[in-house]
Amino acid sequence: MESQETSLIPETQPSEEQLDVEISRIREQIKALSQRRSILSSALLSSPSTQFLIAHATPPSDSQKSTRISILQARAKAQVRQNTQNLHRMCAGATMFESKDPDPHAVDDGRIIGVRIEAFSQGSKTFHPPYYLLLNRPNPTSPAVKIHRHTIPPCIPLPALAARYLPSPPATSNTNTNKNATKQPKPQDLSRLVRELRRKIVGYHRRQDAIVGLREELRGGRRNASDGVRDVSAVDAEGQDVKIEWADGMIGRVRMGEDGRVEKVAVIGEDGKRKRGVEKMIQEA
Repeated sequence: MESQETSLIPETQPSEEQLDVEISRIREQIKALSQRRSILSSALLSSPSTQFLIAHATPPSDSQKSTRISILQARAKAQVRQNTQNLHRMCAGATMFESKDPDPHAVDDGRIIGVRIEAFSQGSKTFHPPYYLLLNRPNPTSPAVKIHRHTIPPCIPLPALAARYLPSPPATSNTNTNKNATKQPKPQDLSRLVRELRRKIVGYHRRQDAIVGLREELRGGRRNASDGVRDVSAVDAEGQDVKIEWADGMIGRVRMGEDGRVEKVAVIGEDGKRKRGVEKMIQEA
């Protein structure tokens, strides 16, 4: 009798695409577990009872255990500082400060009024890098200010908002003094400008988070209707219009609202007909 050898190698090897999907799935699991570990660790160190036990822990004679307690106490103090900073950033989404322009020829002796605007990411559960708006007074005898520098995203209509809420005072001269005598200049409203800026910045990041979430939802393979999604991307810089492409030729357009919610959806197949089922699935994503 001829001996039959049993092969340990499977007859069908997984394709490269299947391996990429599996690797992507494992990476997502690792990312989710790491985030959960970070959240649980922060919650445990933020607990008042845990803080009390760590602060009043007596260092043992064992040097190794004593070192661990010292590290734990340092982490607990760092967590308290982080909680305080997060509380300030959440409760005061916009803060003002004073600074000085190092340019020796700067107007108003280089005095700068700064505004720091915060935005929180619902996707990553972290704060975005703050945005800064720097203002100065071109005329030291007037309280009117103008924008000096800023880090606001280009998609935010800052010039239009500044023209509306920070209008420049009318220039006075001998020829037009009598004409402008009865015309009161529109007052500046810096607080309203900052509120509108923060509202638009928060809305922008909410839409970006919604696009990322929609991309993960459609590419995750959790729903049959989302199989074969090739690309999900924003069409405009504001992130209000989103384009979805499927491998089978379907094309979708999504309109995002100010708060990142889906307002309108249209999905057209290769046959030119609308796919109502897919549209409903995206609305519920």
